[in-house]
Amino acid sequence: MLKIYFLVTMVLLSLGDLAAQDNSKFLAKAFELASADSSYIAVNKRAGWQFLTSYLTPIKSDSVMIEMIVQHDKTIDWTQEQLVGRIKSISMLPKISQTVLFNLIENVYQLRIEPNGKCYLRLATGTLPDVDPVIIPIRATYRR
Repeated sequence: MLKIYFLVTMVLLSLGDLAAQDNSKFLAKAFELASADSSYIAVNKRAGWQFLTSYLTPIKSDSVMIEMIVQHDKTIDWTQEQLVGRIKSISMLPKISQTVLFNLIENVYQLRIEPNGKCYLRLATGTLPDVDPVIIPIRATYRR
């Protein structure tokens, strides 16, 4: 709940700096000021990934909701799976490898979650936004 208040405050404080159709200034400022809770998910910093937020919660006895806002520059091949992080909570790990798709406007992204907790992201269809670095909000459900 505290994260939500913090994020809302960040939005309100940053509104004066935003251009009419350009969110890159806001998102860059948010990344500078906030750091993700790493209680449940560890970011793959070695590969250049950053998290603005990460959240993991059971939604049913056999399902988990994973939410992350991740950032990386365009130097990687987004059409190939990239290790973005690892789920640390043993109780939230899937028993088998699972691949979930999620849409962002006209793009489809794929998130693969392994039984060891490793999470891989790739652009399945579409094109990346013109901004660099690329910031992707992920929200998906998988079975334990």
